[in-house]
Amino acid sequence: MRKLAMTFFILALLLGGLSGTADAADCGKDTPIDRIGDWFGTLGKKDMEKDQILARRKADRMLACAKRKAQKAAKEVQKSGEDMKKRLGL
Repeated sequence: MRKLAMTFFILALLLGGLSGTADAADCGKDTPIDRIGDWFGTLGKKDMEKDQILARRKADRMLACAKRKAQKAAKEVQKSGEDMKKRLGL
């Protein structure tokens, strides 16, 4: 059983979880890997506890995505500023 679960998890990672478009995707959209992780995280929990866990996990994913996008935007702004300085000869 353990081998079957591990094989399924590895196949899920290879088939859809680690694509290059995951970074460019909308922060509110769940990937198949997110859904699998949520399923494992709520396995055996009652309804209200499941809802709380799912809401917390989704909020954490959205926060992490927003941080990544903000860092990427800051790097682009910094690079643009350096390019502008070079063009102006400063």
